[in-house]
Amino acid sequence: MKRKRIPATLTVFAVSAGLLTLSAIAVPRLGATTQVNALSSPQAYQSNKLIDLPETAFVSSRVPLLKVEGKTPSSTVEDYLSESMTEAELQQIYDYLDHIKGESELGTRKMSEQENKRLAALNAQYMYDGVRPQKKLPLKAGEASFYLDLKNDKFVYPKRELTNEELLQYIDWHARVNYAGAKRYQAPQPDAKDISKEAAAQKAIQSVKKLFDVDVSKLQMSVAYNKFGPAQKGQWNVHFQPYQMEKLLTDGKAFMMYDVYIDSMSGQVVDTTVTDSAYKRTPITEAIAKKIQQDASWVTAAKDIVVKKQGEKRAIKKSSIVKADQYNKRGTVAISLELEDGSSYLAELRYPEQILRCLIYEPAVSTKK
Repeated sequence: MKRKRIPATLTVFAVSAGLLTLSAIAVPRLGATTQVNALSSPQAYQSNKLIDLPETAFVSSRVPLLKVEGKTPSSTVEDYLSESMTEAELQQIYDYLDHIKGESELGTRKMSEQENKRLAALNAQYMYDGVRPQKKLPLKAGEASFYLDLKNDKFVYPKRELTNEELLQYIDWHARVNYAGAKRYQAPQPDAKDISKEAAAQKAIQSVKKLFDVDVSKLQMSVAYNKFGPAQKGQWNVHFQPYQMEKLLTDGKAFMMYDVYIDSMSGQVVDTTVTDSAYKRTPITEAIAKKIQQDASWVTAAKDIVVKKQGEKRAIKKSSIVKADQYNKRGTVAISLELEDGSSYLAELRYPEQILRCLIYEPAVSTKK
């Protein structure tokens, strides 16, 4: 069995008050990340799942904004790990991370549907209610029937269903791995030329309000800074999700998440994306794609979003529907809108509703030397 592990650049955010973000969606291959997650929170760009949830897609007007307040546990997972992990254990995990062979987690079988359901419920209890395993996950054969063969990076499962204790050991192991990885990683820091964290947060709040008419004040917000590429260009990422999201997943309740990416130098919002946990995407066939190319309403819908919601004042010089399998597979129609100064927008709309999934902005290429 293989479980796809999320690239380090896409793992999401540790929440306020030191609480670790834990959810039963995907197990990351941790690398250079400041975030401390056990089973990692869902990403707008990931369809990898640890449990059999509906295909996570994007925005639907059918799902209301959930205003769910959550109490911060008196003793967070991060507190628990910082107090319980020894230097020897941290070093063992550092060695493990340094010698990971692939991006997928291996196992001798897949978890059953019932195991996955219990895993999700226990994960929420581990995060919010202080439920812990009685023992740590065994890391070699001979100690238990469920263990991690650390040397070969492979989980060995018994033929029977895993017990709750064993599922908690699985959750606890990933929490420890991610805690250790985050502890070792030195996060890049913004400098004087970058906009502040507070300014980035305000821009993100305003962008979500404009494009989706949503008040995010009751959602949990986390802000992260990173640098990308050879030029080490800075970028802020602001993420909004419901409090105690893992419990909503366990209870089968629909919710929205929002991600906003901001150029840290210019302060320009370059990407605003929404995720709807309940949306069922409709892949676009070749025949449907041909009809869409002839349907002007898609371009009109994209222009309305950019002009009426985004508030763009510059004239749109050119528009076109982008032909690409990646959009057809995820059931979106991508419309490119080029502005008079050479800047452009890419609006991804869900098929067939013509509902916005994300709006990406590309500034004009500078001619200055």
